[in-house]
Amino acid sequence: MYELRNIKVIAVGGLLATTAAITGCSKDAPSGQVAAVVNGKEVTLQEINAELQASNIPASADKKTVQRELLQRIIERKLLVDAATEKGIDKTPEYQTQKRRADELLLVQLYAKQQLTAVPVPSTIDISNFMAQHANVFGQRQQLSLDQIRFPTQPDLQKLKTLEKDHTLDAVGQTLTGMGIKFERSQVGLDTGSVPTDIMKKIDSLPQGEPFVIPQPGFITVNVILSRRPLPVDEAKAKPAAVNAWRQEKFGELLTKQIEALKAGAKISYQNGFGAPAKGAPSNVPPMVSGAPTGTPGAAEPAKP
Repeated sequence: MYELRNIKVIAVGGLLATTAAITGCSKDAPSGQVAAVVNGKEVTLQEINAELQASNIPASADKKTVQRELLQRIIERKLLVDAATEKGIDKTPEYQTQKRRADELLLVQLYAKQQLTAVPVPSTIDISNFMAQHANVFGQRQQLSLDQIRFPTQPDLQKLKTLEKDHTLDAVGQTLTGMGIKFERSQVGLDTGSVPTDIMKKIDSLPQGEPFVIPQPGFITVNVILSRRPLPVDEAKAKPAAVNAWRQEKFGELLTKQIEALKAGAKISYQNGFGAPAKGAPSNVPPMVSGAPTGTPGAAEPAKP
């Protein structure tokens, strides 16, 4: 972004002045749905609105002023696009690959947005049941103090099964040292609202002091609970959060079924070594669709003391 800003100051300033002179003096000034014309290319109100939706503009800002500012951003971008095109950047393999990826992501996001409208609004009973089922996020939310060992994800996870025989964190550390795996040990906090309910239930069923593993993207943690304290939630925010989490959960189920059906009906072949990982294996990549659930319900914010 720093380089682009410099380009804008050095190169675009004069171009904007030229464009303003051309369009400003034209007898056929843009009107209706066309806000401006840049080198013969129209900039529509729809483009400005799309830019507005993608920008984090304060609600208190003057809408007309913001629209004019965003229009200048669009004009500047189009001029830079023309400059890049003149240099043939749009013909490079790197651009073609990135463009295809961007187009695919946009289509997937718009498709997901459309599918979300098919998810119904939950009833009061649905929400009550949901909050009871996810007590670790709502009614029985806690702050845990953990003694934690952390180390990078290993290529061969099967060899870590030997940790199952260790029933103290000291024993886990000794085993990892014997395997030549470097680790860090420290005390950390954990909000149960950030843990998927099914995992939290398994943790709660363990004997006191028994280590448990929580895989994370890129690393693995082995933990022992030192203490617990209640973490009450703000009731005014709990139900709206539960409604959103319920809809996300249903949306995730819907999208998962659709993806499985699409895969089943598709012809997919892999190069040797690129086959799909085993189901249930820890993932190191974020979800494909932004806003799609990852298994953890949206948590209501803790009440302030």
